[in-house]
Amino acid sequence: MPLRDIVDVFIDRQTTVVTRAGFGVPLFVGPTAAFTERVRAYQNIDAVADDFAATDPEYLMAEAAFSQQPSPRQVKIGWKGGGETWTEALQAIVDEDDEWYGLAIDSETAADILEVAAFVEPRTKLYIARSADADILTAADDDVASDLVASAYARTALIYHSQAAAEYPDAAWLGKQLPTDPGSTTWMFKTLAGIPADSLTATQYNFALGKNVNIYTAVGGVNITQRGTVAEPEYIDVIRGVDWLTARITERVYTALVNQPKIPFTNAGIAIIETLLREQLDIAVERDVIAPEPPYTVTVPDVLDVDPIDRAQRILRDVNFSARLAGAIHEVIIRGTVTP
Repeated sequence: MPLRDIVDVFIDRQTTVVTRAGFGVPLFVGPTAAFTERVRAYQNIDAVADDFAATDPEYLMAEAAFSQQPSPRQVKIGWKGGGETWTEALQAIVDEDDEWYGLAIDSETAADILEVAAFVEPRTKLYIARSADADILTAADDDVASDLVASAYARTALIYHSQAAAEYPDAAWLGKQLPTDPGSTTWMFKTLAGIPADSLTATQYNFALGKNVNIYTAVGGVNITQRGTVAEPEYIDVIRGVDWLTARITERVYTALVNQPKIPFTNAGIAIIETLLREQLDIAVERDVIAPEPPYTVTVPDVLDVDPIDRAQRILRDVNFSARLAGAIHEVIIRGTVTP
């Protein structure tokens, strides 16, 4: 008698893996078509040196990124053909390889920045642009910074640097920040290895920050980035943290839908979705994306309150949560009194 006739064991492998969106890979795009594919990944600067000369902008951007501590485990480099617009080049890159998050390009001209900003805005990406436009530091309202603010771009952060034609603070900033967990760090107060600090007057400083432009100057003898915002304005760490939370909730719920035989449209099934959401929110609290106080709240509908049409179409709506962003402390005001 076969053993299976006595003990019949079947193990269902619920191990289908959903592709996870990555938030730690920068993409640098320049004019050098060093390979036939549109994008190539590199784990260190020596690998970049196999394809690019030390004077190529792609090499210099990668060098700026890999010079930071921490540094990215991987960077990707893409190319823009001479007859292409930035939109055409980036679309070709995305069509081939969309597994990257932060973008820097080999251009500091206003028209290029605005074109790339428009391309990035509807996507779950972050574009760090650099500019040496002196009008940024004045009351002018027709400079690239003013145009970005007028468009309320939430996925483009502009950093002013007087040597933007030769230095790559954008690539260095991405290299410094993308290796960190989303939510774990602010983009302010960062020292960028290899990037010289600017010296700005108080008036220039105020005009730049008033246009939601980031700067890199020495404060208290330490070179730091300020203020870590996109053009909208919003803090870069908020944009990245919300992107990460959105992706992880999506992936967690989808993985359950794929691996379970079915999640029934009952209160028990709705509770499964609620548990998945709470699990990801707990991780977001641990990573300082959302604050522990007050505790986040989650609400789900009772199955009998769901519209019968939605139940028939198997659509679960009204799964909601509310949470406070953890944010970061950028300024401290202390007052004291001493007496004899």
